[in-house]
Amino acid sequence: MVSGAVTGKHAHYRFGYDEGRFSIFAGTEKEKGVALVSSRDSVREAERHLGAFRLKQGMLAIVCGVSHLPLLELLYEQQQYGKSKGGWILAFEADTALFKALKALRPEIFAEVAVIVPENVNVLSELVEKLDVENFIGYRVFENAAAIQLNPSFYANYVGDFKRKLASRFSDLFTRLEFEERWVFNALSKLPEMERARPVSSLFGLGKGAEALLVSTGPSLRKSLHAIKENPNRYFIVCADSAYRVLNRCGITPHLIFSLDSQAHTTKHFALLPQGKMQSYPILVTDAVANPNVAFKWQGELAISFTAQYTASERHVSPGCDFIEEENFLEGKKGIFPGDLQSGGSVATSIFDLLRLMDFDKIVFVGQDLAYTFREIHTPGTHHTDEWLSKTVNRLQPLENINERVLRRRHTKREVSLAGKTIVTDYILSLYRDWFSEAVKQMPYKVFNATVDGLAIEGAVDYRKKFHAQRNDNSGHSLNAKILENYLRQNKLSVNAVKLDNLSGRIKSALEKGLKAEPLSFLRYVGRRFQIKARRTPEMQKALLKKQEIKQHNFLKKLLTKLYHHV
Repeated sequence: MVSGAVTGKHAHYRFGYDEGRFSIFAGTEKEKGVALVSSRDSVREAERHLGAFRLKQGMLAIVCGVSHLPLLELLYEQQQYGKSKGGWILAFEADTALFKALKALRPEIFAEVAVIVPENVNVLSELVEKLDVENFIGYRVFENAAAIQLNPSFYANYVGDFKRKLASRFSDLFTRLEFEERWVFNALSKLPEMERARPVSSLFGLGKGAEALLVSTGPSLRKSLHAIKENPNRYFIVCADSAYRVLNRCGITPHLIFSLDSQAHTTKHFALLPQGKMQSYPILVTDAVANPNVAFKWQGELAISFTAQYTASERHVSPGCDFIEEENFLEGKKGIFPGDLQSGGSVATSIFDLLRLMDFDKIVFVGQDLAYTFREIHTPGTHHTDEWLSKTVNRLQPLENINERVLRRRHTKREVSLAGKTIVTDYILSLYRDWFSEAVKQMPYKVFNATVDGLAIEGAVDYRKKFHAQRNDNSGHSLNAKILENYLRQNKLSVNAVKLDNLSGRIKSALEKGLKAEPLSFLRYVGRRFQIKARRTPEMQKALLKKQEIKQHNFLKKLLTKLYHHV
């Protein structure tokens, strides 16, 4: 019998093999304690636990508790020697000492298993980013109940965190597949407009010494508008584009407006509103892939940003932006581009990253409900309520009914609000909350939450009473003026006119020759939507490929035709 013992954080463990069967007990040094796997036949127990599951390429097995070593052994055999060998094995273990002892016992097994212990939980995000989600089939969680009972909160918290991060990764993938065509079109059609814009990096570092107010359109914003109006120059006011109309109607001019959404309805946020003046506030910051019509119509100061995600040593920018970089459409020093902002999926997350890079001494949230406060989806005054009031609302169809219908179409859940009451939110909004909580941890004591009600953001200091008690405080006026002055000193972007003309000629040539002219490298970024994999008979697969080829040809022709008239 091969045996061993180790004293861990939660118990003293005795383990070993007897006639090929593994056993492990958790107790004290004097008592044998509780069996963490079947003491009769741990292999058979593992086989029952595994059931019909077979690890293969694109699949992930998650094991809670490495004490279930026989299960890890079976998964290892499937991964290395099965008919469809491949896949990933991830294990969570609350007791690091036990993991190290079992790793020394079976190093060949743990060489193929990624193990999360309390000391390395910070690598979860990196691990999720490394997963090939485009070829991902699914995952299965295997729980060793006896091991989980030694520290149930560890497994509940971190397995749940992993699931949330994985779901967010899939959300990003589906978003990209849905909007890739539009992103490419927006980024390239906006190239001529970049001549009058400054890079968003021109703003970086300018906020030092000042304080910023991040205004979102959560339902509770209505209760903060008076406090904002009372102190219009206390903060550097930055709002999401959807909040611009709400602020304008209250006589509040923000210092900066951020537009991220690529869809057509984005223009409604600016319809019939002031379009800005050169060399004065507000500055419009728009992502390169955002709706180009917003930038076309804006008459004031304009800044362009790229959305980028960073994983370990890699940088990924939105499709279309990568083509602009590769082809060096923006003149100047090589590698100098508009500047990167990281996003958690919403415009508010992008604004937060901008304010972080501007290096403000204090960032204050307002209207960041991240929930359906008052059972509403936005604060009144956005273009949504304008449309509902003009077309939909009548005595039989009040606003309350419209909001309720929207809520019922979403997968909602209940949590405790800032006010200590039950509040309705949904999965996506709670993902944004988690993103903010992680981001705030990197900026201790610099982030404050003045949102009247909604989900609490962990790490953000409660600032509600102090913010709403302020009166006629314009202490930030000179600092805000200084930010604009320094921003206007920065150089504007410069687009290579020759390359732009050349792109137009290449697109025209591709259209005239049936898309078989010289390859346009950005096309590879908009073709992924046609690479969906599935099991089919050879005849079905051949017919499908032909159908997809025709569909892709028509899709690219339509895209290039639209683009030709813009560039």
